[in-house]
Amino acid sequence: MMSVLLVIVGACSDSNVQGSDYESDGNSVKIGSIHPLSGGLAQEGQEMRDAIRLAIEEVNEAGGIKSLDGAKIELVESDHEGLAEKGVTEVQKLDSAKVVGIIGTYSSGVALPATQEAERSGIPFVVDIGSADEITERGFKYTFRMQPPATSFSKDFLTYFEEINKSTNTPLKTAVIVHEDSVFGSSIAKAINEQAEEYELEVLATLPHSAATADLSTTINKITSLKPDIVLSTTYLRDGVMLVEGLQNTKFTPKAIIGVANGAFSNASFITDEAAANQNLMDVNYTINPKSEEATKVKEAYLEKYNKHLGPNAAYSYMAAKVLIDAIERAGSTDRTAVMQALEETDYTDHILPQDTIKFDEKGQNINARAVLNQIFENESKVVYPEEYQEVEYVYPAN
Repeated sequence: MMSVLLVIVGACSDSNVQGSDYESDGNSVKIGSIHPLSGGLAQEGQEMRDAIRLAIEEVNEAGGIKSLDGAKIELVESDHEGLAEKGVTEVQKLDSAKVVGIIGTYSSGVALPATQEAERSGIPFVVDIGSADEITERGFKYTFRMQPPATSFSKDFLTYFEEINKSTNTPLKTAVIVHEDSVFGSSIAKAINEQAEEYELEVLATLPHSAATADLSTTINKITSLKPDIVLSTTYLRDGVMLVEGLQNTKFTPKAIIGVANGAFSNASFITDEAAANQNLMDVNYTINPKSEEATKVKEAYLEKYNKHLGPNAAYSYMAAKVLIDAIERAGSTDRTAVMQALEETDYTDHILPQDTIKFDEKGQNINARAVLNQIFENESKVVYPEEYQEVEYVYPAN
């Protein structure tokens, strides 16, 4: 069995790029990974980085890039720390490291400037997670996104809401939107507000907050005074936990708490470690295809190797790596333009996502990307809608 060729060479003291001073032996292909490996989003970033490592290990053990005489994939890891300005400088360092393509970034606020810098440098950039519509709306040729955009998340939520509302004798009619205030949460909240009336959902209030906040008491007091049927939540892990626990400490219980692209409710650690807070929580989000045998194998391999569960974010990073490597294989070249052109022609069927073939439109958006409705039952998140991916029946209203 071939050994995995990952960059483990220490980074220079003035750089967050691990192994940027590595001298290639001529039989390896460098790809870059840029995620939050430190700071408030480090847990999620490290999970995503590990999924990319797993994907690379599988390819290398299977013989590497066959069209390039078995060249091994070499991962150059970069830490943007959750900072937009670091997104730009780390792309520049990855450019200097001569990567063929980049995968990232988890944060839309980092993805926007990072992909702009990659476009300027002509580096193919596969966005694993980053929901802001603008990411693929700027006419860029080198940016490709795996996950659904914000407007798609919102549309999927409202469609699912309408369908499951028909199944209950007590339809839910009012909502309060709570979201972290970066471009990520703000774009989702904006899209829901723009479409809610069409689906007969009344939004009573939209309450933004900083993901780094230490106090959501004002938000929670506002929710309890308005008494909505639903609390809609777009957060990261820390503030998502704070919101749910804060609501549970009040006398008000909404009929449903539903995440829309929620970074907490589909987080593997939240699902397994927050049993007192998470029962029956719903989340309209990307996930792994529960009907896929290949997805099961990947989950088991990830758990065995890293002793942690493969969450939705990591699943998309895994597939982003596979898609980028597939493009390099088909290009038969490390020329960045050739790889970009191969990405444009992607038609990837053997994947682990709840969608049809992975294909990109002229803007670089994965045209079949979709969110599903997940619900947490006893430390497991299950797909409850749509029916083609459904694992169990949903509980709705949840309370």
